[in-house]
Amino acid sequence: MTETREDRPVDDRPRVTARTRVKPRGVPSVALLGAILVLAVAAVGLLVGNDPEDPAPVAAPSATPTPSPEPAPDTAAAAPTTAPPTTAEVPRAFVEVYNNSGVTGLADSTAGRVEDAGWKVVGVDNWYGKIQETTVYYPKKLKEQGERLAADLGVDRVRPAIEPMKFDRLTLILTDAP
Repeated sequence: MTETREDRPVDDRPRVTARTRVKPRGVPSVALLGAILVLAVAAVGLLVGNDPEDPAPVAAPSATPTPSPEPAPDTAAAAPTTAPPTTAEVPRAFVEVYNNSGVTGLADSTAGRVEDAGWKVVGVDNWYGKIQETTVYYPKKLKEQGERLAADLGVDRVRPAIEPMKFDRLTLILTDAP
């Protein structure tokens, strides 16, 4: 049985057959030309930016060289050749501070102490659950920094981080006023 136009409802659209479909053949060629253009611009940028005849800029030496004083022979052996690294040179991990005590504002005040010790506090909140005592939690790759943070704050308990803690920073959970 065939349908006629009068038999079909007004909002019923005719079906598209395989013969009436239009295949977008120009789209892949436009994408290909765009990719070739991007590669050409990148190649030109590399060639222009890395001119082998253009030496890299070098800091000019000062016009008046400063003479270095030579130490007396007696003190030369006692003086170390390199200074020990300071804590300011060591990169510090990010720290989140959580309050797990009944003391209001403890995490905020401790976060100030953490920042004063040279650490970057990235979060302050309350911790829900039961923690035995104030603890610094560290991910495996930040164990030494976790121990350093604990030493800076006088915290005795240092443990590996557990779920739901983030594993790219240190977590300090406070149970009492440190």
